[in-house]
Amino acid sequence: MVLLRHEERHGYALLPDLEEFGFAEGALDPSLVYRALRDMEADGWLQSNWEDESQGPRRRSYKLTNLGEEQLAYFITDLKRTRGEIDALVQVYEKSGDES
Repeated sequence: MVLLRHEERHGYALLPDLEEFGFAEGALDPSLVYRALRDMEADGWLQSNWEDESQGPRRRSYKLTNLGEEQLAYFITDLKRTRGEIDALVQVYEKSGDES
């Protein structure tokens, strides 16, 4: 969803950019990415359109909907909260290790 936030993209075009989030090159099965896109579209978070291209088969492009933008904001807020909890846990762990 983050990758679709600012521009409409084809599903296959998302694969290389997912490496930025820690996925190893070639580690993602494209069918899993397309399934996730379809699921997010069914939830109303994405909208897809078929594009006619001058060469090759038609491709479906995806864009984030307003509902998807709201859901993404919720996910980001939750991730920030979780990161804060993890940081607090690590700090307590590291502090308790200093006293030994």
